[in-house]
Amino acid sequence: MSTQFTAIDNLGSLSSSALAMDPNAVASSLQGRMQKDPRGAVKEVAKQFEAMFLDNVMRAMRATHFNDEEDSSEMSTWRGMLDQQWSQAMSASGGVGLADVLSRQIARLARLEEDGAADARVRTSGPSGMLPQVTRRALAAYGAALPKADAGAPAAAAAPSAESSAAARDPRSFLGAMLAQAREAAAKLGVAPEFVVAHAALESGWGKRAIRMPDGSDSHNLFGIKAGSEWTGKTVDITTTEYVNGTPRKQVEKFRAYDSYREAFSDYANLLSGSARYRNVLNQGQNIAGFAQGLQQGGYATDPRYARKLADVVSTLARA
Repeated sequence: MSTQFTAIDNLGSLSSSALAMDPNAVASSLQGRMQKDPRGAVKEVAKQFEAMFLDNVMRAMRATHFNDEEDSSEMSTWRGMLDQQWSQAMSASGGVGLADVLSRQIARLARLEEDGAADARVRTSGPSGMLPQVTRRALAAYGAALPKADAGAPAAAAAPSAESSAAARDPRSFLGAMLAQAREAAAKLGVAPEFVVAHAALESGWGKRAIRMPDGSDSHNLFGIKAGSEWTGKTVDITTTEYVNGTPRKQVEKFRAYDSYREAFSDYANLLSGSARYRNVLNQGQNIAGFAQGLQQGGYATDPRYARKLADVVSTLARA
C-alpha cells in the first residue's frame, strides 16, 4: 500500500497528543523519554520534526493555490487543522525520509548509534547536559529553515514563528505578567482571560515586538490597535504589513499609544464590546474557535490565517 493511502488510514488512529506540533512539545517529549528509551525518544522526536516540516510544506502550498477561492474563515481554520493531521499521519506512515536522517544525526551527536555498546548513554552534566544541547541544535536548525517574517511587519501580520516561540521570554512569565490585567477586560467581553492574554501575545510577539514610541519608550499598545479618526489620544506612526487580496503590502499607519497596560486592556475591551463588527467575539466563554473566528470575521487583522494563529497561541499558553 502506498504511503499516501496508509496516511489516510492513520488519520483516524492519531491520538489527541498528536494534535500539538511545536518545538516546546518536541523538547519535552525528548527529555521525558530519555532515561527509559533514549533511542526510541530520538526516533519519536525526529518524526515530530518531519511532521512540522511537512506542515510548512502544506502551508506554502495552500498559500500558492486557493488564493482566489472565496473560503470562509471557518473553512480556512478547518483546512489548517486538517493539514496538521495530514502532516502527522504522513510522518507516522514513513514520511519523506527526513525523520530517518534526523534520528541518525541526533543519535550520532548524542552517542546513541544503533551499533554502539548496549549500555551507551548520553553524557550529561546535570540539567544542561548533552540531551538539551542536541534538542537546542535541532530546534535551531528547524527554526533557521523556516521563512522569516518581514522585519517591518506588526504582530498582526505574522504569528510568532516556531523559533521565536521557543526562545520568547517564557510564555508562562508573559501569562503571569498580563493575566491580572486581562481579567477585567475578559469579564467585559465574556471570554476566558487566557484568550485576551493570547491575543496580546500574538499581536506583540510575546512582548518582543511591542510598538515603540519615537524615543524608544513603550506605547503599551499590546493589541496593535490603530488610531482611526475618532481617536483623540496619543499616537505613533508604524510601518506595517497589510494583506490586500492575499498579497502583503507595506504602509505607514497610526497606532494608539497608552500610559499603561491597564489602559490598553481597558481600551481593547471597549473597542470590541462597543463595535457591531465584533459582536461574534462576545460571550464565547471557553470557545477559542468562536473567539478567534469572530475577530477575523470582524476584520481585526487582514491576515487570512489570523484565527488559526491565535488558536495556536492559546494552545501554547495552555502548556505554559
